[in-house]
Amino acid sequence: MSFLAPLFFVGLLAIGIPILVHLIQRERKEVIYFPSLMFIRRIPYQSVERRRIHNWLLLLLRAAAMALIIAAFSRPFMRVDPLKAAAATTGAREVIVLLDHSASMGYGDHWTRAQAEAEKIVNTLGGEDRGTLVLFARNTEQNVRATPDRGRLTAGIKEATVSSDSTRFGPALRLAQTLVSQSQLPRKEIYLVSDFQKSGWERQEEIHLPEGATLTPVSVAEFETSDLSISSVALPRTSFAGEERVTPTVGLTNHGAETFTNVPVKLEIDGHEIGSRPVTVGPNTSASVTFPAFTVAEANMQGTVRAGTDKMPKNNVFQFVLSPSRPVSVLIVQPEGAAGASDYLTTALLGNTPPFKVDVLSVARVTPTALDRRSVVILNDVTSMPTEFDTMLKRFVEQGGGLFIIAGDHNPWSGDAPLMPGTLGAPVDRAVGQGGTLGFLDYSHKIFEQFKDPRQGNFASARFLRYRSLQLAPNDRALAKFDDGAVAMAERKVGAGRAIVFTSPLDDSWNDFPKRPMFLPLLHETMTYLAQYDEPPAWYTVGAMLNVAAPLASLVREGNAADANGPARRATGVVMAPSGQQQTLGEGGLPAIELAEQGFYSVRMQGTGDRRPFEAAVNQDPAEADLTPLEPNQFVASVTGHAAVTATGASLEHPALTPEDMEKKQSFWWYLFVAGVLALLVEAVLANRLSERLMARFQSAGRA
Repeated sequence: MSFLAPLFFVGLLAIGIPILVHLIQRERKEVIYFPSLMFIRRIPYQSVERRRIHNWLLLLLRAAAMALIIAAFSRPFMRVDPLKAAAATTGAREVIVLLDHSASMGYGDHWTRAQAEAEKIVNTLGGEDRGTLVLFARNTEQNVRATPDRGRLTAGIKEATVSSDSTRFGPALRLAQTLVSQSQLPRKEIYLVSDFQKSGWERQEEIHLPEGATLTPVSVAEFETSDLSISSVALPRTSFAGEERVTPTVGLTNHGAETFTNVPVKLEIDGHEIGSRPVTVGPNTSASVTFPAFTVAEANMQGTVRAGTDKMPKNNVFQFVLSPSRPVSVLIVQPEGAAGASDYLTTALLGNTPPFKVDVLSVARVTPTALDRRSVVILNDVTSMPTEFDTMLKRFVEQGGGLFIIAGDHNPWSGDAPLMPGTLGAPVDRAVGQGGTLGFLDYSHKIFEQFKDPRQGNFASARFLRYRSLQLAPNDRALAKFDDGAVAMAERKVGAGRAIVFTSPLDDSWNDFPKRPMFLPLLHETMTYLAQYDEPPAWYTVGAMLNVAAPLASLVREGNAADANGPARRATGVVMAPSGQQQTLGEGGLPAIELAEQGFYSVRMQGTGDRRPFEAAVNQDPAEADLTPLEPNQFVASVTGHAAVTATGASLEHPALTPEDMEKKQSFWWYLFVAGVLALLVEAVLANRLSERLMARFQSAGRA
C-alpha cells in the first residue's frame, strides 16, 4: 500500500488530543459562601483527574471516523505490475508476441533475457485473453497460434532456439498486422521482443496497424558490445607445376570498442589444422591474415577458419568448400575433309574461366563413346548424321547436355529434326552493300544479360554477308535477330537440356564476326549456358536457395555415360543438413533446398557409387555481427506513426502507469471517505442516545 499525500497522516495526532485533555485536566475550585447548608443535599466529591473512560465504543467510533477521513485525504493506492494492471482493465486482449530468434540474439545472454521477457508477457494473460507466439528472423513462423493456454505459449518459448538466420523486422510486422486485423477482440496488443539490430530495418516498409492496436518494443540490446567476427575468406587460385593452388586470406572485423590482441586464427582442411596466425584488431576496424598456399585435391575439400572466441561464438567460425576446377568438355563435330573449319572455335575456347576441354571429330569418326562425359556438342555446319549418332545425341540433350548448331551450307537433318530450333530455309544473300548486322538482342536471356551495358561492347560492328533463314516453332525462342528481322540465334528446350542454333557459320566465309571483340565472350557465355555450368561457390549465406539441378544433372549424365546402353537414370538423391535432418531430392522430392543452418550440407545421389557427395558450406550473414541497435521508440514511431513507451529489460510498461494513474484507477479514497462519514453518523446517533439517558437519570435523581 502506498499513498500520494502521506503528510495528511500527521492529522492522526488530533485523535489523541481530546483523550489527553480528558485524562489530565484538573477541576478549578471556586468557593461559594452560603448562609446555611441545611437545605442542600450532600454529594461526595470526585476529582476529574481520577476519572476513567466509561464508553469505549463511542471513543473508538470518533477515532475511527477521523482516521478514515485522514486516510482518504492521503489518497492510498496499491502498487501493481504495469502489465497486470493493463490486463485487468476492461476488455479481452489479442496479444501477439514477436520473438526475435535471429543469429544476433546469440550474443551473451540476449536470448535468455528475451525468453524471460516473453514469458512475462504471457503470464499477464487472463480471462478471455488470447496469445500468439511468432518466432522471426529473416522469415517468420507462427509457433503457437492464438490460444488462452499460457502453458502452451510458455512451452513454445522455452523450446525455441536461436537460429543462424539474419534479422528482418518487415515480415514479422506484416504477419502481426494480419493477425490483429483478423481478431474480433476489443483490445489488440503487439509486443516486439528483440535486440533491435539496425541492419534488420535498413529498408523501411509500409506497415499499417488497425485503429487502436498498440506496438510495444521490448529491448534486450546492449549499447556497449564486444565482438570479433570473420567477415570473409578470399581463395585466389593459381597454377604451379601443373597443380592448382590456393592462397587463403581471412578478413576479420571488430565491431566493438575493445581491442582484440593476438587472437589465434586457425585454418583447418578436412579436419586437420594446417596453419595458425595471430592477429590484433583495433576498435571498430578490420584486419586480414594470409596463410601459405596449398594444393587443391581432386575431390572436394572442407575448410574451416576459427578466430578465438567471444560472446558471439558462431561468427568466430567460417566454413568453405574447395572444389577442383571442372572443365567444360566440348566436342566439335565438323564435315568430312573440312580441315581447319573449326579453328576459330578451338582458338576461342582456350579460356581459363572456365577451362574448356575441346576435341574435334568428323562425322564419320564419331563413335558411341564420343559423348561420354561431354558437356556440349557443337555441330559445325555438318551434313546428315548416322542414325546411331543421331539417337545418342538426342538422348544426350534430353539428359541435360548442350547442343550448339552452326548452320551454313549444310543441314544436319533432312527430315524431322526434334533438336533443331525451328526449320532452316534457304540462304539469305546480303553481299550487296555493307551486309547485315545484328539488330535485336534478348538482354533478358542469360547469354546476353552481361552485355546490357553498352560499355561491354557493340555487336553492331560485325558484318554478315550471308545467313540461313529460320522459321521458328511456337515453343522456340529468338535470342538475336538481324537488322532485317531474320532470326540470327534461337533456342529450344529439349528435356533437361538445351539446343541453340546460329544461322551463319562462325568462320570468315559468310561474316567477319569471329574477328570482332564480342565473338569470344559471346561464345564463352553460350558454352557455359549450354553446359549449365555453374562453378560452385566456396560458401553460401544462410537463407540462400541451393539449386541442385545442375550438379545433379552432371552426376547423372556421367552415370548414364558409363552405362550408355542401359536405361537412363533419374536424378534422385538425399541432402543432409548440418543438424542431421534429411530431405529427398529429384523424383518426388525437392528441386532446390533452403540453406537454413550454419555448417556443411551434403548431397548424395543414387547410382554414383563411392563418389564423394556434393557439398555446400553455409555461413551466417556478416551483417549479423554488427550489433548496433535501433532506438526502440524511433523504430515504433516509424512503424506506427506515433511514439511508444519502450519496455526495456525487466521493466515492461504498457502503458506507463504513474502513481497518480494507479491511484486514479483504484480510487480507494472514496471508500475510505464514505466509511469515515458513516462512522461519524453512527457516533452522533449513539452519543445522542447516551446523552438522553444521562439526562433522564439526572432528572429522576433530582425528583428523588
